[in-house]
Amino acid sequence: MSVSLQRGFPQAEFEQRTSRVQAAMHQARLDALLVTTEPEVRYFSGFHTQFFESPTRPWFVVVPLEGKPIAVIPEIGLAGMQATWLDSIHTWPSPQPGDDGISLLASVLNALPTRFGQL
Repeated sequence: MSVSLQRGFPQAEFEQRTSRVQAAMHQARLDALLVTTEPEVRYFSGFHTQFFESPTRPWFVVVPLEGKPIAVIPEIGLAGMQATWLDSIHTWPSPQPGDDGISLLASVLNALPTRFGQL
């Protein structure tokens, strides 16, 4: 008998998490939610890596008011993030001490539709 183990949660769980927070965002009149900590990034994406042990590289996930979350991460995490349910993954070569993804994050945020003008 063969048993295969599933790591993490099924995609439907992440979709439900995102839908719940988007409903709360609508009530709070937020266009997007920016998460930056390991537990938050994992909660919305399922992304799990040891790269978080290096506190020198920022990792961002943007939850828009509608649609799937958007990852803005260092290039080193691309392959791992591609294994998640997220479709929109933006990367930068890291380390990049003068910026480290901030201009890329700003570009992603500025491209989002605005309804309430807040994140």
